[in-house]
Amino acid sequence: MVFLVLVAVVVIFGFVIVQKMDERRWQRYQFERDMFFRSHPLVIEDTTEFSYQLKISYAAQRKIITEQMLKPTAQPYYKKVRLQRVPESQHEKYMIDVMLKDIKIGQLDYIYAQQLGQYLEKTDFKVGRPIEVLSEILVIQKSEYELGCQIRLNLPADSAEIEYLEVKEQSK
Repeated sequence: MVFLVLVAVVVIFGFVIVQKMDERRWQRYQFERDMFFRSHPLVIEDTTEFSYQLKISYAAQRKIITEQMLKPTAQPYYKKVRLQRVPESQHEKYMIDVMLKDIKIGQLDYIYAQQLGQYLEKTDFKVGRPIEVLSEILVIQKSEYELGCQIRLNLPADSAEIEYLEVKEQSK
């Protein structure tokens, strides 16, 4: 009887240890996958049309200007931004953040994000791989001491044209 109790305890401990090891292995895999995705994002072919106007808050504008040390000029700045999927919530399947380096500068419009997410359903974007897109940043002098900026993304303005985008893996 004591032998059976000992065997049961050993089996239970063994099961718990194996479960913890599997949890750690899964966490390690997710970390490695995220690091790979960060260094190898998907890329959208350049369309040379900066049609999608991103809505950004005043605080985000200030952060972009100060972090990137941008000055008001007649020529726009061209920077690569990343479109990163936010984990889905109960009501919204796709929410897409726009990141400049590690700064969240805004989100795509709800309907646009839904259609882009549907289009990218069969790619790694669904599991968290970001998409790299070229952006056009125009810094504007609002007043003597105040600067603002407008950001346009290299995406079609109309969400119906999303299906014509060419998404490919980054070649390094």
